[in-house]
Amino acid sequence: MARGRFETGFGTLHLVGRDEEALRAARELAVGAAREAGPVGGFVPFLGARAYFKGGPLTGGARLRHALRAHVLRRALPRLNEYRNLRWLERRLFQVPAPLAAGALWRRGAARYQLLLTAEVRETRTLREFLASGDSGRGAVLSELARELARMHALGFVHRDPYPRNLLVGASGPGRRVFFLDAWHGGPAFQLRGPAYDLACFLLHAPELLAGGEARAFLARYLDERAVQGRPAGDAGRFTRAVERRRRALVRRLRRDPARLRGGELPPLDWTV
Repeated sequence: MARGRFETGFGTLHLVGRDEEALRAARELAVGAAREAGPVGGFVPFLGARAYFKGGPLTGGARLRHALRAHVLRRALPRLNEYRNLRWLERRLFQVPAPLAAGALWRRGAARYQLLLTAEVRETRTLREFLASGDSGRGAVLSELARELARMHALGFVHRDPYPRNLLVGASGPGRRVFFLDAWHGGPAFQLRGPAYDLACFLLHAPELLAGGEARAFLARYLDERAVQGRPAGDAGRFTRAVERRRRALVRRLRRDPARLRGGELPPLDWTV
């Protein structure tokens, strides 16, 4: 992994990347994005291919909060943490968009802009779109997701955002199809929210996305795989109830802040696996 520190007209740009070439290309994109001073989320040309650029300014309370987290708690900014988490997952053979570069622009002790570049994953759609489409292969995809989440948790990594919108499904074929996105919030370090929270995120919209019995089959496969990995989740009934409690907590949070729905419908509160 390459690292670089560059002085720009907007402040000091700190970057990490897969190599020196990626650092140079990311530097140009970062300076251009900072000049526009707005959020960016989309595909851009990068080293002869396409990459997904995720970036945006840090202002107001967010700037102060992240400055304190960085200087006092030594916590990485979200885009840098996501880069590290994607590298961690990639090295352990999880399917993720390959991390190319990440960084932040600092001025006067505070981060002003952050960015992440990941390789394009072609011929994919979100798991939410896949499940809503009614296409065949649902059972195999759900089984793969249960298996990979169990392996992830057995290794001590909690994702914290595995909603169906944050998972990609590739075209059908002999290999694996599920890719994990938006891994900035969790990580391999200790998390206050554990595996049951991850499953609650995935099952939040289960009443509308999963057919009868699919949620139970998913959870059973997850629990079986945790045991195979040598890290059982404990008593199945107790774990299932923990997932349901955390799911209800997520629904209550959405009721308090409907903007989090992102245009979707509020899922029912009283739902059990």
